[in-house]
Amino acid sequence: MMDRPPFFRDRVTDEQEARRLLSFARPLTLAPRSCLWHAGDSPDLLIRVEQGLLRARVVLADGREYIKEFYWEGDEFLDFHHLLSGEPARYSVEALEPCRLQLFQLADLRPLSCWSAWYQHLLEVQLRIKEEKELLLLTESPQARYQHFLDCFPALDARVPDHQIAAYLGISPISLSRIRKRLKSLNKG
Repeated sequence: MMDRPPFFRDRVTDEQEARRLLSFARPLTLAPRSCLWHAGDSPDLLIRVEQGLLRARVVLADGREYIKEFYWEGDEFLDFHHLLSGEPARYSVEALEPCRLQLFQLADLRPLSCWSAWYQHLLEVQLRIKEEKELLLLTESPQARYQHFLDCFPALDARVPDHQIAAYLGISPISLSRIRKRLKSLNKG
């Protein structure tokens, strides 16, 4: 099971630095279907999800959609590609539910003594998530990918529409429906 441990507040032990860190937080609420950023933007932000659910998505020219990631309560994320390359974001981040977020400008965080450890933590969490998903997509069947999704993120199955789960797993909604039926009949027997 992939845990997604946050850094914020959990590892900032100096109370003065914690207060300083919070002074940089800009609260934002998003309604469902509102975009935090669009592909082509330059998001120089670290985001902490206080409440709600978001998705990072890529839409191809032919209209096919792929879900890169979901973010929910306690998650902290940023666009590493933009940060490391300076290139615009290659994906959009959109609210699936009403969201309450904390936004931090990266320029405000970099001078903090906790930033180096925080950034390393974000990289480690992201690398674990990406390696796990890459291996699943390369080596596992669609049914195994869905079972892994259920095992690791059981609450998301009820919160995310079926077509978006399918887009996250790299399968069609029809395939997901068949897999669910197959698993349901296996669990009955």
